[in-house]
Amino acid sequence: MSAALIPASARALPLAVRARGARIFTADGRDYIDGSSGPLAANLGHGHPAMIEALNRQSHDLVFAHRAQFRNTPAERLAAGVAARLGEGFGRSSFVCGGSEAVELAMKLAHMTWAAEGRPEKHRFVSGRVSYHGNTLGAMNLSGQPRYSSAFRPLVHGEQTISVPQTYRLAVPDGETPARQALARLRAEFADLDVEHTAAVVFEGVGGSSSGVVVPPPGFFEELRSLCDEHDVLWICDEVMSGFGRTGTWFAFQHSGAVPDIVCFAKGIAGGYAPLGGVTVSDRVWERIAAAHPAVAAGHTFTNFPLNCAVGLAALDVIERERLLDRVTDRGRRLGQELTDLAREARIVGDVRGIGYMWGLEFTLPGTTEPFDPALDVTARAVATAAEHGLIVYPARLCAGDGRGDAVIVAPPLNATDDELEDLLSRLGDSLHSIRVSLDI
Repeated sequence: MSAALIPASARALPLAVRARGARIFTADGRDYIDGSSGPLAANLGHGHPAMIEALNRQSHDLVFAHRAQFRNTPAERLAAGVAARLGEGFGRSSFVCGGSEAVELAMKLAHMTWAAEGRPEKHRFVSGRVSYHGNTLGAMNLSGQPRYSSAFRPLVHGEQTISVPQTYRLAVPDGETPARQALARLRAEFADLDVEHTAAVVFEGVGGSSSGVVVPPPGFFEELRSLCDEHDVLWICDEVMSGFGRTGTWFAFQHSGAVPDIVCFAKGIAGGYAPLGGVTVSDRVWERIAAAHPAVAAGHTFTNFPLNCAVGLAALDVIERERLLDRVTDRGRRLGQELTDLAREARIVGDVRGIGYMWGLEFTLPGTTEPFDPALDVTARAVATAAEHGLIVYPARLCAGDGRGDAVIVAPPLNATDDELEDLLSRLGDSLHSIRVSLDI
């Protein structure tokens, strides 16, 4: 371990030296299946020739042009490409270097929207309990998952929260369904919000590392859209993890019939080949901002960075040319069943939930929905054990709320081959067996 780097993990990490497809190779000669696409970012695998070519080509033409001094073609083309994939009603984007920056820009734009209408008092935000929206201070305020902010508590005050639509443990009265119960809870909790001072509700398209993958049930986003309209509140959809094909559509909210006011994204937009994120606002939001501001002074040094935007354009092209949305939709259904079969055999996984190539496995005491004792830290045990078997999975600790819950995320590259997926499942099965043995179950 380098003595010059601030460590990113308490666990000793291998030294990566090369990667191809869904495999990462280390200095000690081992290979790992990248079963989570890193942090659900390396969506196009490693060493894709089209992505490398885009980096090389743009680096010869134009690497840097400051947003306040020049326009640049890659950024303008990428903005048009994102708007087209979001669908009618979206038209203005700004590109940053990651998800945390994107969420913070979305917050600023939401506040500017109301301030432009003479309502600057609408500056508060609402997020989901058990959610994650970034690691900068503003985004951390939104993250309804205490573990992310515990080390920075004096700097983070938190925002209003409402329940995320976790249906696994939801108490359902006779004659009700989990989906209807989730909608009823949403309505009840929305009624208690300080909507007079609220600029926006921020919700993940599909819950990520905080919840161990929570897919909103049918009707949830439609109900959220209706409540936001009724109470003069904007809806910001955080698609940082779930966007750009991860769930089988360009954006996860597109599985519903509802449309947000602002969409923020990162990770998959560049397939893991460049630090890129962004925000796109609806036409109705942009018209309100533009009426008061001919330009938005909310950027950073590398906003609309030409090199990164060129990589984003290449990623859009690869996703379409290789028909990865179809691949994820079709193969994702089978992946979910295969994971469910492994979970049933392992006995320590109580719930397998997800969509497309985004799946959460929550660990529970066998035959129950009861989380393991937090002192066992089953999530850390699972991540380390998987690594011992040459598999990378992503942690989702405390996913059940109230300081409990252990889960990992399986989210392979969208273009992973059948052989790579079979290897992933084999290594995961071996890992789950080893975890069960270590827990003496």
